[in-house]
Amino acid sequence: MIYVLKGILAIPLNLILFYLFGALILHRKNKPVREGLTFIVGFFAYYTLFFIVCFPFMIKYRPLSWLTMTWVPIVSAVSILSIIINRRNISASCGKILEMIRAHKAVTCVIAVIILIQIVIVTTTYNFTLDAAYYVSNVTTSLETNMINVYDPFTGAWQDHYEVRYLFATYSINDAVMCSILGIPALIQTKLTMSAVVIILVNILYVMIAKCLFRDDAKGVAIMLAMMFLVNMMFYTIFTSSLFLLTRTYEGKTIVGNLSIVAIFYIFMLMISEDEIALPWLSMFIISLGSMTISSSGNMLIPAQLSILAVPYMFMKKTIRPLPKYIACVLPGVAMVLIYILYVKGVFVFYTYPT
Repeated sequence: MIYVLKGILAIPLNLILFYLFGALILHRKNKPVREGLTFIVGFFAYYTLFFIVCFPFMIKYRPLSWLTMTWVPIVSAVSILSIIINRRNISASCGKILEMIRAHKAVTCVIAVIILIQIVIVTTTYNFTLDAAYYVSNVTTSLETNMINVYDPFTGAWQDHYEVRYLFATYSINDAVMCSILGIPALIQTKLTMSAVVIILVNILYVMIAKCLFRDDAKGVAIMLAMMFLVNMMFYTIFTSSLFLLTRTYEGKTIVGNLSIVAIFYIFMLMISEDEIALPWLSMFIISLGSMTISSSGNMLIPAQLSILAVPYMFMKKTIRPLPKYIACVLPGVAMVLIYILYVKGVFVFYTYPT
């Protein structure tokens, strides 16, 4: 029971960290900041920084405990820096959120209940898929062996080289680090904590989109959130993101399909409607880059989506000025695809032992 309580307490801890990372990036311009987007951008910024720190430890055959001891002071320093720089903005944002909650108590309760129902569903659903088992077993194997992606999660056998498909997706390794820090089992961290965090972030996105569509009408926001819940419940097939959201919530594919793609879509909504927003292209670049560290599925999906949205956007605005920014956002995914092709063709290999 103590592990479950720790897992529940870790949910707000993760959200606070993501917010502080996002505030450090977005609260630097004199333009309106969507507080929900602060969480989303912070989420991908957090995992991008984690990848940068994690990758050298992994390919240099260093223990997970070394990575943990390095990551704790880094994330602490970033969080403290964000608080120092943005303390006034953060305080003002918290005041706005509390004021909005007081002004729409009934709607807030409805939204909270809808989110809570989803969290209960995803944390109590039995998942027996191979991919779901991989995430939990990879975190467990990393903890038990004190190494990073060196042993096969299903058999425990030593792997002589890193599989590039998983090499750059260090999302699950962060789960192992959090387990080490908080002292909770892998199943609690993945199935409970991260599932709840993903559900909350996805619903934050839904609320922001609803506010944009209904022009801040609280009842409209509640109705859309309820309808999105029903859509996700009904569109329960292997071909939809709804299946991943409600049964495979802690997997990287779920985050790319339900968070990355929707967040980029939301930013384009604001730009097309000419609503002021702080650093939209930088936000999309961070989401694009961070998605590469979450799942290799984002390597093709994110560039494809950016192309589908950015090219018509430039035609609508009759300008090619955003072209360099669009290319920058697409580059992380394209680079990862090229790296994977070179690996498959046998051009290079990363061995799991020191060379």
